[in-house]
Amino acid sequence: MLFPKVFVPLGIQKNLIMPKVHFRSYIHKKMILFPQRIDKDIAEDDPVRLLDALVDNLMLDNVYKLYKPSGRKPYHPQMMLKVILYAYMNNIYSCRRIESLLKRDIHFIYLAGYEQPDFITINRFRNRVKKEINNIFTQVVLVLAAKGLISLDVEYIDGTKIESKANKYTFVWKRTVEKNRAKLQEQIRTLLLQVDDVIAQDNAAKTEGVEFTAALLDEISEELNKSLESAPEPKTKEEKQAVRTKKNSLKSLRRNVINSKSMTSTLRLWGRETPTARPTLMLRLCT
Repeated sequence: MLFPKVFVPLGIQKNLIMPKVHFRSYIHKKMILFPQRIDKDIAEDDPVRLLDALVDNLMLDNVYKLYKPSGRKPYHPQMMLKVILYAYMNNIYSCRRIESLLKRDIHFIYLAGYEQPDFITINRFRNRVKKEINNIFTQVVLVLAAKGLISLDVEYIDGTKIESKANKYTFVWKRTVEKNRAKLQEQIRTLLLQVDDVIAQDNAAKTEGVEFTAALLDEISEELNKSLESAPEPKTKEEKQAVRTKKNSLKSLRRNVINSKSMTSTLRLWGRETPTARPTLMLRLCT
């Protein structure tokens, strides 16, 4: 038996095929009339709150006296201390890494109160207050250990961290740590020495360069020549532009080779020109 065809309007057909799904509102660029607390999404027993409270109650007279009353207003040393100490407790020592976390990690944003000092400012503060930072870090760890708020376990320094577990805080170290206070201080001193190494590497990244000798420039120039000779005749506008770019690069290299061989100057890309007895072309690495 054949059933007669029934006409269904197009709108009804769509509803029959795909029912409407209701999503939660998503407006990622919306403005908040009444800003929420920064720590709204941070657990009450999160270790960042412990560190925040500890630094709030520290006497920082030795830090404050390092500042001059004149000049540009600096970032508050209490905030800077919190950020650096929390970074240390999470095995983070690079100023550049700290700068990045101040923009994206809720714990660092909370401690900094939305302030965003750059890595140069962080490094300058750390150099100025290095002795006090190390002393405060040592005392904080010793006090937490004495109160039983941290347990010291065996691990490597790349696993150093402070974490919450059943209202206790776990601080992981490189070697087995005795409960003896003197040995604990020695462990902290060892860690801080390694921090100095990381800081030195972080600073070196700003000036590290890749050296190009005249021989290497000749080699690159030769390879560019061969590439141009073996390339097919350009047809499209883009291909012609690519050939022109290669030729311009080759001309530039030839000039640099001549300058290098004649020992007239040292060229430093993205840096200052500094005359030297050994002609080189310095290309600073991007970091």
